[in-house]
Amino acid sequence: MSILSKGNFSKHEWKAALLGCLEICLFMRQGLGRFDDRPSSAIKSFLIPVILSPLMLAVLVGFSGGFSFNYLLGLHTARVAVTSGLFLAVVYLMTRQYGREAHFMRFVTVNNWMTVPSTLFLLPVVACLVLGVDHSAYETYALFITLAGYVYTAFVLTGCLRLPWEMGGFIAIMGLAIDQHALEFTRSLHQFLM
Repeated sequence: MSILSKGNFSKHEWKAALLGCLEICLFMRQGLGRFDDRPSSAIKSFLIPVILSPLMLAVLVGFSGGFSFNYLLGLHTARVAVTSGLFLAVVYLMTRQYGREAHFMRFVTVNNWMTVPSTLFLLPVVACLVLGVDHSAYETYALFITLAGYVYTAFVLTGCLRLPWEMGGFIAIMGLAIDQHALEFTRSLHQFLM
């Protein structure tokens, strides 16, 4: 039995979430309303990034060639988990600061479901890695989808938390800073261990 079986998500939840993701990718605000704001839905939505993370981690490992797969997988898994936790903590602190805690669970749910389009955007990079295409051929696309991810995050933050767009952009940039510092720390740790 699949982890994504009917017992976890109903057909209606799948349809609403995938349609919501499509609408968010088109910057349509009604896509945000397709997601539930209950804590149980937010917790359940963590299944989506957990299931899709092997593909994303494979790309990170592919860009970090030359070392043992298990070593790189462990290093990048820890980095992704820590940065995700830190980012959610920062978002929660900002929502408390602005009195928007009631909308935080919807943000968590939407943010987790947005892993689906992120993974789809990542498929060309995976194909290039599998086919052995030179990194320089698709690094620009990889940079584009990374920046697009932060733009979508700012849109989701602004819409879900009902914040001014400047604040949504600021929080998304804070997420970028967290990820960048974690990446630098990972590289430093990697060099130290070698």
